[in-house]
Amino acid sequence: MLAIDLASKVALITGASRGIGRSIALTFAQCGAKVAVNYAQSEADARSLVQEIETLGGEAFPVQGSVSEPAEVRRICEQVGQKYGKIDILVNNAGITSRKGIEELAYGELEKTMQVNLLGAFYSVKEVLPFMLPTQSGVIINIASTGAYTGGGGGPHYAASKSALIGFTRNLARSLGPKGIRTNVLAPTLIVTDFLKSLYPSPEDQHKLILQVPLRRLGYPEDVAYLAAFLASDLGSFINGQVIILDGGRTYA
Repeated sequence: MLAIDLASKVALITGASRGIGRSIALTFAQCGAKVAVNYAQSEADARSLVQEIETLGGEAFPVQGSVSEPAEVRRICEQVGQKYGKIDILVNNAGITSRKGIEELAYGELEKTMQVNLLGAFYSVKEVLPFMLPTQSGVIINIASTGAYTGGGGGPHYAASKSALIGFTRNLARSLGPKGIRTNVLAPTLIVTDFLKSLYPSPEDQHKLILQVPLRRLGYPEDVAYLAAFLASDLGSFINGQVIILDGGRTYA
């Protein structure tokens, strides 16, 4: 039987304690990877996830740190290296957003969003490369959003950060591809997370969203996680520099 096999792989997933990141961590572990569960503040959620992975027979450990600080990212990667000896897969999932318009958006919030959503990915890639380059192998998956194309999903600062993340990814695909490292983007939207529920709390609101999706349903974190696992595995070994939209056909329908 053909299956997604991540056995012997070590994956670092940023912002992994909740939502999409949590589902990616759990799925990777179920595919055999050892998973470093990064979190900034939600220690209880991260430890709960690690416990769930271990209960299922997988291996994981929590590693605290904010991706917005280069020194913390370096420490995170050093901890993973000390624990497992390598990093094969990086998923840049950590991100923040708000729905403020340009009129009410403070400069500080713009800078903070860029620091986490864009520079956090930059710092993380910089710090995992010493693990990947010697082996001429590795996979980097950046989590963006359809907001990079549509301008939706958050304010202008969010859309700008995700658009920049796509450009960053395409450059990495060109520069790191010859060195055996693949880089791709997943761009989901309308995924059922706590954030989406806070924006559309009532069943009526969610039903209106569903009517915008040709598949007539919302997405789930697992939808993103399964594709991430495929890209991280050898089954996706010829996929590089791509932006894959997960939205049930909404963006272009």
